[in-house]
Amino acid sequence: MKRETKLAHYGRMATPGPANPPIVKASTILHDTVASYKATKAARETDDAVLSYGRRGTTTAHQLAAALADLEGGEACFLFPTGVAAVAGALTPYLGAGDHLLVVDTIFPATRSYCEKSLKRNGVTVDYIPWDTTDLTPYVKPETKLVMVESPASQTYEVMDLPALCASAHAHDLLVAADNTYGSGWLYRPLELGCDLSVVAGTKYIGGHADAMMGAVIAKGRVVGPLRAHTAMSGQTLGPDEAYACLRGLRTLGLRLERHGENGLALAQWFPDQPEVAKVHHPGLPGHPGHAVWQRDASGSNGLLTVEFKAGFDAEGFVDRLALFSIGSSWGGFESLAMPSSPDAGRLFPESRAGAMIRFHAGLEHIDDLVADLAASFDTARGR
Repeated sequence: MKRETKLAHYGRMATPGPANPPIVKASTILHDTVASYKATKAARETDDAVLSYGRRGTTTAHQLAAALADLEGGEACFLFPTGVAAVAGALTPYLGAGDHLLVVDTIFPATRSYCEKSLKRNGVTVDYIPWDTTDLTPYVKPETKLVMVESPASQTYEVMDLPALCASAHAHDLLVAADNTYGSGWLYRPLELGCDLSVVAGTKYIGGHADAMMGAVIAKGRVVGPLRAHTAMSGQTLGPDEAYACLRGLRTLGLRLERHGENGLALAQWFPDQPEVAKVHHPGLPGHPGHAVWQRDASGSNGLLTVEFKAGFDAEGFVDRLALFSIGSSWGGFESLAMPSSPDAGRLFPESRAGAMIRFHAGLEHIDDLVADLAASFDTARGR
């Protein structure tokens, strides 16, 4: 069955019945016999769809988890209230005092913060590797346990060669976790490229409407058991309303990302013609770091791009004049966004930048209107 068809049928119930699984709210699940209660508690240790207690999710969350596991090509999926909680959930089960973690230097800043302020405090040592690393041998220590990557990179979108990196990691008996929020299971499938864990902030494209917070960790193989145990022990779960919103968002994920991708690439191709622009960061552009790998491993790009302006240009004033691009955190909703970006803050391998940088998210508006909005702001800057 094609992926587009699956999106429309995830969670489908027996007919006659609703097209979307209903919101099921519950904490206590009742039983008629002690035997039934004991059997349910035993079954839930290996079957994540068992309805046993609200902390482990209700049927609404179970349907979403099953859908995301299938979408990413994983064996199991565990849901979290936010994307950052999912990052923590993907790392914590496999790391303890005395262990060593490798992290790509271009990681999402909140992930770096968790590593620096939480994992280190609990005795985990952390080192960072360049985005183009494929051979981990120079960085591996006897106590190294896991590698955390993000591809394309946060804010600058460098594309890692995940098959090569995973082969090196597994040769050293290391686990690999990938932040796949950019691809969201649709454009990019890290588990098929060799990773053990895929982390997605469903707040972005999976929810798709800028109104739900969610994180997910999809896993396969030997990592599933420890992740299941940790998630249950730490009480991580997703409320049924958010699960419903994200399951609904999945129905249009393919169509929305098609439009986001078209708009984002169109803007990435338009900006370089503006004299105020020094560089555009977008994996779909020839010459972008890792572009050939992205063409090989991904099925398209999303709506993100980062524009590096020439020195002296008032980038924030440019953003303030925009009418269709709002200013706000996050991305992946239907709306277009623009906000200042400082991707090299905290990085150990920073790049030389010409001037101010702005991260754009191309929404679902018509591309002609988005271009006209940007052009009008440039015209004002040029005194026209």
